[in-house]
Amino acid sequence: MSENPINRFIETMGMLSQGDGGTRISGQILAYLLTEGEPRTLQQMTTALRISKASASTNARMLELHGLVHRVSHLGSRQDAWETVPDPHYQLLTRLIDRFRRNYLVIEDIAASFPSDRADARERVENFNKFYSQSADFFEEWLSHLSDETAVQSGGGHPQHPSRTSED
Repeated sequence: MSENPINRFIETMGMLSQGDGGTRISGQILAYLLTEGEPRTLQQMTTALRISKASASTNARMLELHGLVHRVSHLGSRQDAWETVPDPHYQLLTRLIDRFRRNYLVIEDIAASFPSDRADARERVENFNKFYSQSADFFEEWLSHLSDETAVQSGGGHPQHPSRTSED
């Protein structure tokens, strides 16, 4: 890819995804779909990103599974296309909140099972575990703030994203 800003963004998102434990191609596909702003077929992805159709398919399905993109089909077309969900950052933040809450609960359960003669160890582990609980609370508050900000900017109610229902 050349050094134009869009290509730099696509490559950077690939590297960030890889650094976060995902695949480089999934980050590139997400960035490509974000910059294009409309559905793209696997063939379009393979051409633009210079990847195999199998890699495009596998990574697009993975992004779909994570709720960052969704598949669209057009009447009369044999090819599916993918596009980003509205505001995919909500999904990323929601997944982070869920992961931190799960980590907290797992560690809380383990700490509770420490023997009474290791109360000192249990206390240190419980103090460490506050990180997960407080981080999840912080991210949840941030998500709510982002939602409120988006609602004010759009002049409507809360945007739909995974952590909110219409009853919120």
